[in-house]
Amino acid sequence: MPINESVIHGIEKENLTIGSLLDLIASLYPDVEAAIFDNLRKTWKELKHDVDKLALGLLELGIKKGEKVGVWSLNNYEWMLAWFALPKVGAVLIPMDSWYQDNEAEYVLNHSESVACICTSNYVPNIETFRENIPKLRNIVLMDDPQPLPQAKGVKTMLNLMDVEINEENKKKLKERQDSIDKDDVTFILYTSGTTGVPKGAMLTHYNIIKNTIATAQVMNCSNEDKYLIPVPFSHCFGCVLGITLATITGSPMIPLKDQTPKIAIKKIIDEQATVAHGTPTHFVRYIRYIKEHDSDVSCLRTGIIAGAPCPPAVLEDIINVMKMEDIVIGYGLTEASPIVTLTKPNDSLEHRINSVGQAIPEIEVRIVDVENQEVPIGEDGELVVRGYNVMKGYYKSPEQTAKAIDEEGWLHTGDLATVDEEGYYKITGRIKDMIIYGGANVYPKMVEDYIIQHPDIIEIAVVGVPDDEYGEVVAAVAKVESRAGLSEQDLVDYCYGNISSPSVPRYVSFDVEIPLSGRGKIQKYKLRKKLAKMLKEENLGKKIVPTKVKQRA
Repeated sequence: MPINESVIHGIEKENLTIGSLLDLIASLYPDVEAAIFDNLRKTWKELKHDVDKLALGLLELGIKKGEKVGVWSLNNYEWMLAWFALPKVGAVLIPMDSWYQDNEAEYVLNHSESVACICTSNYVPNIETFRENIPKLRNIVLMDDPQPLPQAKGVKTMLNLMDVEINEENKKKLKERQDSIDKDDVTFILYTSGTTGVPKGAMLTHYNIIKNTIATAQVMNCSNEDKYLIPVPFSHCFGCVLGITLATITGSPMIPLKDQTPKIAIKKIIDEQATVAHGTPTHFVRYIRYIKEHDSDVSCLRTGIIAGAPCPPAVLEDIINVMKMEDIVIGYGLTEASPIVTLTKPNDSLEHRINSVGQAIPEIEVRIVDVENQEVPIGEDGELVVRGYNVMKGYYKSPEQTAKAIDEEGWLHTGDLATVDEEGYYKITGRIKDMIIYGGANVYPKMVEDYIIQHPDIIEIAVVGVPDDEYGEVVAAVAKVESRAGLSEQDLVDYCYGNISSPSVPRYVSFDVEIPLSGRGKIQKYKLRKKLAKMLKEENLGKKIVPTKVKQRA
């Protein structure tokens, strides 16, 4: 069956929060499996029981409404408990990527003013190296139960916190706290990955998150007959919102992965007969390669969301034809929009699914505007802006950054360049800050990247502008290839020339420069620009490449 009407009624007419959403789903589907891990299986009733115990433990620990709590680990059951228990007590969850370096973890815990950090014990030594710089951190709650316990101030185990009785007195105590929470309260602050500089904490409310996942589930035709494979990290919106919360909305089992290898993922899909699998294009490229090599049958899959990076057309075709995911959808969004803004639909044409990121989800407004904030004609490039229930409350403790992102009329400026056609299908063409101006002509790196990625030998591509005395800027391409055999820098330039506009053709190509990535795997263009400009100045980038056909005409 589709989403239960009581869920939709709860968010629209009542005060449904992430905590009370779990209560509702546990009452609707008590004996349906909720969480499936390697050595652990829990029903919705059992999950709620464990969440309530943790919530009561957090109250005993002195966690107050509105206080911030970091969560730092790989995908595990305890992370899921925190996702529901912290909202139940009105605390604000601060997700922390498992790959954070000490300086990143210190910044997030300090800036968010976290009073506790729920983590696995391997992170305790990291926290202790900078703990004196986190004045508000009172407790470290361990997801595991190491013996002996780490010697650190305020260390507790989740197991000990959950050693409480759910009696009438405790039920009343928890209900009183839950009843004090409003669906418009901030429940989640996710720090952006810093592709353009210092991370900013995007504040999302219960309403932001639940309403967005309902809309997403409806577009995807999800129901409680689905089973969700979640390979993406819980510390990202893709994992906790479009993974945990989306599965909760439909009362469906979820199969989170700690091990990202294709062998493990495909085995889980087959063993559990998963019907939904989310992922980035990279996830799917690896799955497809494994399926072809091992002749795996994953025809149980129906749909999923591809997001996080542009999906090459050939990959989408393989997802449909090789993985049999005929209802796969392409999504565009950002943390600041809770996160989904546009989605393709399962019944959209292949052309729309290949060449667009779909139409705006219901009940939000999307426009394409110029530098004067005026809407541009259909088909013209401009900045994609969005307004509606899904827009964040702002950046935590950053009013100036919030004012830059959300204008006086409530439009969230995404910084993404896009076009829209007559039918309302959007296409992302690049980032405003990434745009290259070649002799007065605008060059959009994403359009160049979208063409180059179609080359059979290219597996990753990043395009930026570098300084040029004649044109101001020219295109530089950094590529990763399957094998260097047979593909030269000149070959790549010639591949582009005549097929994309002349200003868009790379004048510098490197197969050896490492592409800088943020912790969440996004290309940090500002670092790459700086790196290549330095190499160019030091004459280490190589000579400017002229297309062969141009040289032949000279």
